[in-house]
Amino acid sequence: MTCDACGALVLSGGKGSRMGGVEKALLLLDGETILHRLERELAPFSEKLLSTNDPALARGTSFLPVADRRKGCGPLEGIAAALSAAQSPALLVLPCDMPGYTAALGEWLLAQGREDWPAWVCKAADGLHPLCGVYRKAVLPCLDRCLEEGVFQVRRALERAGGRVLNTAGSPFPPEVFANINTPEELERVSRGLSK
Repeated sequence: MTCDACGALVLSGGKGSRMGGVEKALLLLDGETILHRLERELAPFSEKLLSTNDPALARGTSFLPVADRRKGCGPLEGIAAALSAAQSPALLVLPCDMPGYTAALGEWLLAQGREDWPAWVCKAADGLHPLCGVYRKAVLPCLDRCLEEGVFQVRRALERAGGRVLNTAGSPFPPEVFANINTPEELERVSRGLSK
């Protein structure tokens, strides 16, 4: 699969409670917001969507904001709403608090997929990353069924949809690439790593 056959989706909209309620997409790293870092690395994708219920978050970026259709259903609804709105037949999905994402990781992810896979996500040393992967539009009916049944965990929906797991242990990407920023301490640690 190539960037021409796939769009990109950044999931925002979490409460950021462990960050004091701060919108994590707007956290600064090396003088740049995480959202702008992701936008730069996602440049090869012509369709870029931002899952957010605050359209202002996309202002000044190349992202098209996509609101949840069902409120309070978490990232699974964000993925489903974006797949429903997307022009592309598939979406590379990333969380807004994963500053280690690079264009090279996107190329690798797209290259791993098979035509009969409805979705595939990464597994690193610290566990499964169901919000870092590729979801085809074909998975949407299953995601919608899960949401209707009150199944909101992305991991469970992925299993029900027949999604695949890519073990990144043998890939060129170290575990820290997949790290999420959830606390001020994690932000500080990532900032120190960038300034080296």
